[in-house]
Amino acid sequence: MRFKRPRFQASFGEQLEDRSMLSGTPLDLDLSAVPTQTVFAGETLSFNLGELGATVSEGEDGPRTVMYQLDPDGDERPEGMSMTFSGDFQWTPTVEQEGLYSVKIIAVENGSPVNADVEEMLIDVRVGRPVVDLNGEDQDGIDYNALFQVGHGAVNVVDSDLTVSDENDAVFQSATITLTNPLDGADEALSVNTEGTNITAQYSEGSILLTGEDTAENYALVLQSLTYDNTNPDADPASRIVEISVSDGEYESSVATATIAVNHTPDLQPIEDQTVEAGQAAELVISATDPNEGDELFLLLDVESPEFVTLTQEPGTREATLAIAPGADVEPGEYVIRVMAIDQYGLADAQSFVLTVSAVANTAPTITPVDDQTIDQDTGTDPLAFTIGDAESAVEDLTVSVESDNPALVDPAGIIVSGEGADKTLIVTPLAGVTGTATITLSVSDGEETTTESFLLTVNEVAVNTAPTITPVDDQTIDQDTGTDPLAFTIGDAESAVEDLTVSVESDNPALVDPAGIIVTGEGADKTLIVTPLAGVTGTASITISVSDGEETTTESFLLTVNEITANTAPTITPVDDQTIDQDTGTDPLAFTIGDAESAVEDLTVSVESDNPALVDPAGIIVTGEGADKTLIVTPLAGVTGTANITISVSDGEETTTESFLLTVNEVAVNTAPTITPVDDQTIDQDTGTDPLAFTIGDAESAVEDLTVSVESDNPALVDPAGIIVTGEGADKTLIVTPLAGVTGSTTITISVSDGEETTTESFLLTVNEVTVNTAPTITPVDDQTIDQDTGTDPLAFTIGDAESAVEDLTVSVESDNPALVDPAGIIVTGEGADKTLIVTSLAGATGTATITISVSDGEETTTESFLLTVNEVAVSPIAEADSFATDANTALAVDPAGVLTNDTGESLVVTEVNGDAANVSSPVELTSGATVTINADGSLSFDPTGKYDSLAEGETAVETVSYTATDATSGTSTADVEITIAGINDAPVATDDAFATESDTALTLTLDGVLANDTDVDNGDTKTITAVNGVAEDVGQSIVLESGAVLTLNADGSMTFDPNGQFEDLAEPATVSFSYTMADSHGLTSEANVVVTISAPSGVANENAAPINTVPGQQATDNATPIVFDEGNGNAISVSDPDAADAMVEVTVSVDNGLLTLANGFESFRHKLLGSIDQINSLLNGLVYTPSAGFEGTATLTLVTDDLGNSGFGGAKADADSVLIAVAAAAATGGVEGSADVPATEGDSIDSIVGSEDELDDLFNPCHFA
Repeated sequence: MRFKRPRFQASFGEQLEDRSMLSGTPLDLDLSAVPTQTVFAGETLSFNLGELGATVSEGEDGPRTVMYQLDPDGDERPEGMSMTFSGDFQWTPTVEQEGLYSVKIIAVENGSPVNADVEEMLIDVRVGRPVVDLNGEDQDGIDYNALFQVGHGAVNVVDSDLTVSDENDAVFQSATITLTNPLDGADEALSVNTEGTNITAQYSEGSILLTGEDTAENYALVLQSLTYDNTNPDADPASRIVEISVSDGEYESSVATATIAVNHTPDLQPIEDQTVEAGQAAELVISATDPNEGDELFLLLDVESPEFVTLTQEPGTREATLAIAPGADVEPGEYVIRVMAIDQYGLADAQSFVLTVSAVANTAPTITPVDDQTIDQDTGTDPLAFTIGDAESAVEDLTVSVESDNPALVDPAGIIVSGEGADKTLIVTPLAGVTGTATITLSVSDGEETTTESFLLTVNEVAVNTAPTITPVDDQTIDQDTGTDPLAFTIGDAESAVEDLTVSVESDNPALVDPAGIIVTGEGADKTLIVTPLAGVTGTASITISVSDGEETTTESFLLTVNEITANTAPTITPVDDQTIDQDTGTDPLAFTIGDAESAVEDLTVSVESDNPALVDPAGIIVTGEGADKTLIVTPLAGVTGTANITISVSDGEETTTESFLLTVNEVAVNTAPTITPVDDQTIDQDTGTDPLAFTIGDAESAVEDLTVSVESDNPALVDPAGIIVTGEGADKTLIVTPLAGVTGSTTITISVSDGEETTTESFLLTVNEVTVNTAPTITPVDDQTIDQDTGTDPLAFTIGDAESAVEDLTVSVESDNPALVDPAGIIVTGEGADKTLIVTSLAGATGTATITISVSDGEETTTESFLLTVNEVAVSPIAEADSFATDANTALAVDPAGVLTNDTGESLVVTEVNGDAANVSSPVELTSGATVTINADGSLSFDPTGKYDSLAEGETAVETVSYTATDATSGTSTADVEITIAGINDAPVATDDAFATESDTALTLTLDGVLANDTDVDNGDTKTITAVNGVAEDVGQSIVLESGAVLTLNADGSMTFDPNGQFEDLAEPATVSFSYTMADSHGLTSEANVVVTISAPSGVANENAAPINTVPGQQATDNATPIVFDEGNGNAISVSDPDAADAMVEVTVSVDNGLLTLANGFESFRHKLLGSIDQINSLLNGLVYTPSAGFEGTATLTLVTDDLGNSGFGGAKADADSVLIAVAAAAATGGVEGSADVPATEGDSIDSIVGSEDELDDLFNPCHFA
């Protein structure tokens, strides 16, 4: 080994080390714990000195802070080597730099360049580490991804182009293959083929050790044969990790990793046979499962399914909705519907069911019954509601008639039927003065069928005066500022003349319609009413017409609705930015603009509120400005810091708009003088005092209670100390100044607040004018009150007085600004003399706020005091009641709105939880049996047995229980159970197709259950019996000759004998014979299945391999902007078949000489090579899309070549080749398809892909099963 040590002749490092010796405490760098570092040429060596064990001696003051660097002399340091000040080293040596290097490291004490130390470490650069590349040299990286399909055999773990190399061209000694995460025990294994090499494979618990001296080519050959297999049908779906490395005896390669994705076949849930009547619709939820949680499942409907069956799947789900909607013109009969679930890797599961479409049968209409009625003489029945309907006919096509069997009591004119749609109303009015009974018959007809309902009408004789009659008036809707059309009505009376009757009309909403707006005209029995609402008013009013004969009164009401014509829009306000200020300061003037589309600016009301009155109270908010332009100044309370949301509101009286901004007040850490808000100059009359003068004190550092407030007058002859009263708690103070009696003049009033160190004063001028007029009375304030709904206040005391008037000469009144909450009857004032008591009682059931204003008057002056009364709503919890429903094992249950809420009590109830979970609302909840129930927010319910009760026999029942929580508008909740009883019914058996095989000279005999062995019946105890062969009951148990000449005997117990009967001699290829049988259960329900028998030549006699067959359409035509889709629906499908390939693999190449081909799975290229079964390949070809190249005009040729790979018999592989000519014309507008090109394209980079351009995939393509 070569040793390279750079020569240092008074290098910078040595010089620096010499200088460091002048330091009082020399720095000592210790690299003795740092091991020699080994790196291979072409690889990167990275490390941190400290993490490798480098240390530095402590200084006089403790641990040192040092900077590392390599010796700066460039000619002594290998090229490419670098190190950061923190000791992070990096170097990628070249092959030419092989050898052992002694590298000098310099440590310099940070901030003291004269204190340093230099030490050396060794780095060994080597050439020739072995390399294993799992996917070959033509792919990036050395790792590989593989796909294992459970149940489809072993899969290659590495690419067929795997390489093993060594720059030293050394022979290899060993390789290690490790399955790092075996999850299925002995069921999974790795395997290699060492045949023809000197390599021995040793297997041990998922790992393989390859040993033996051999060439790189042979080690590569053995590793290329590496496969993974797992025979557990329930294999764990987690990906397996295989690590592979090789060794030449001296060095070992880096580990390459193969990741094996384990994919399972989806499981599509069975689908029961369905029956739907033509013209009706039904929906089924189809679901599939897959152990691979990350797999995307596609639920597909057989393309041959009838058009009235559709399947809809939400992307990303594993469920789909199968909609069945046969039109009334669909031919009745049985349809076989096939559904498939396929994952993104092509594994699929299919289920089929029989859909029976039954003929449309006309049913008779329906009519709800009417109870027997008893009325008095000379009256009519109340409106009698009934409902009509028909399963096949629209309601408007039905004819309703009503007859009386006693026309002397009720004649046709006395029968009136009204109502729209299905809901009808009947009023029966007997002839005047007649009594007795009549049978009233209601009939509804659809033109073919008629349904009747009858009830008995009894008219009792009454010897008293009967009430007058009045015909009804329909509800009316008019626009604002208009009146109704003339509304006709008729009055009458059995005993009185019309002119003796009195007619009156009233409105229950005089604010909308007052008496002046009601005009009644007309002579005799025929009257006309016109109603005109008040101008500008909208809303509703009940208009009641009354007619009286002096003793009896009859009324008829109708609802008048007056609609508003133009809608008011909300005002506008410009936003204000968030503000930050210091403690004890205010904001700058903050400008904002208001406006309104319908209202003048002066009619708008602006208000500003703070959500933190402890920081900003109303006194600290000042809004100024005229017109639309406003200015806001916010001044927080003294000494207070924090944040407050300031909300500006503008209202036009109906609509309100708000804008908010955040005010942040920062603390200032210095002692500041206290603050006091100013008081305006005051002018009062002689012998009066000031109103309470509010002012606020504060201090940034002191609590309010630690501040001292004093007030002085500079004119004690006008105001002496006894006339100054300061009240209030906390920061909010009130000052009342009362001059001496009879004195006038002026004085300066000075308010002072002190924190013990600093004092702040505010002064105002008080002017006392000489007045010889009456002063206003006085009244003490009442605090705001809060009470519960349907209660009244406690007695509220207040005191009145007057300087000139006696108390008994004062007048007290109280008003509410919200009569809908508190009306005058709810206000009671008591008390004698100056002391009064007020009790306020809110209206029953009402909540909200009202301002209560107390007024006292001396006849000239009036004084008021107001307080806010708040009436809180008292919530009533809802009550949920238990529900019970019933269905049978095969019938889904649907309960319409309000469903489970129907018998519950509460306002605006909704379902908010199912089984205690809000996420279950409107979602299917799986019960313990596996059945599902869905309860929606509106209370509707659906229950799907999902086949989980098929084993219930007739007479047996099962019960499922689910809970729900009902929530009302106030968030009150109540929970109840829903009990669903499921009754068992007999289910039809299910016959399953059978397949058997025999040789042409050997009879096939089945004993025991025979063809019935795989047939099922969910009803325990039911027997299964063969009842017909090929539809003929008499052939059961008889020897019959089939069309092929073979002889069949199929017995009732399922046992069978099939004799080829010498009809299949000299077979060139296997032949099949099929027949059907019908099986029945103990209750006579039946199911049919097919049996296929495959007859092959006797053992040892091979059949000749049959050639595959391509099916292609004739010449196609398109333009270069329009792709062509080859599928069965377009009548131009491309497919392949092979008489004897069965499920064996065949190879199909489909290509085009211009443009691109896209398979049904989305892969795109100009050439695709497919390897798989006939069915798998046809699933990719059905829906093949040809896209012409951009701008191409001419004829393109699509070529299809199928090779059966010699799957069966003798004669070797057979092939079939066909082509389709495609005429491509220029497109009228775009001239081509955007994005197309004359180059191959592929999707995905997995080498297990079964598609791709031949040029790109020939070297990567690894035969794999696709299902």
